[in-house]
Amino acid sequence: IRIHFTPELAGESSIKYIMDVVQAVSGKRNNLCQKCIFYRVEKQQLLEGIIADESVPENKVLGPCPDPNYIPPKKCPNNGPDCGCHGPIMTKGMVAWSHHTGNGGGPDFIINTNEKPVDYWGGHHTVWGEIRDDISLKVVESAEELPIDVQRTIQTGMIMLEEEIEFSFELF
Repeated sequence: IRIHFTPELAGESSIKYIMDVVQAVSGKRNNLCQKCIFYRVEKQQLLEGIIADESVPENKVLGPCPDPNYIPPKKCPNNGPDCGCHGPIMTKGMVAWSHHTGNGGGPDFIINTNEKPVDYWGGHHTVWGEIRDDISLKVVESAEELPIDVQRTIQTGMIMLEEEIEFSFELF
């Protein structure tokens, strides 16, 4: 899966976090890190995973606001679209930090596979990458056909893969 970084949407800290994880895992067995896996899939919606290494502190910085004078309202619900500028409305192939597992700055991330713009998510995901080639998108979408873990799916309310998929990094 080839992901093109989008620092213009995420700011430098998201890209630096990923680069720090890549550096930390390079030289480890097949460049695999212990916490670099895909674990969740929602058909025609998303593939979710985590990019982390125990030696790299979590990224806590969200995407920048396009308006430098933006001030969020004092009382903001957790996922309110007016509670900070994290990114654009996600379209197919965009890669962003997930919100359901923390502060929205990682290490969990989603790859959007929805054909239509996901306006019901608002702009509260920090988009740090984009898949621009059909082959990579087909690889991501192929995860939708993998077996799911029914027990974990019932427990979490999210569709969890039966077997997590480990991945490694290659920069080019």
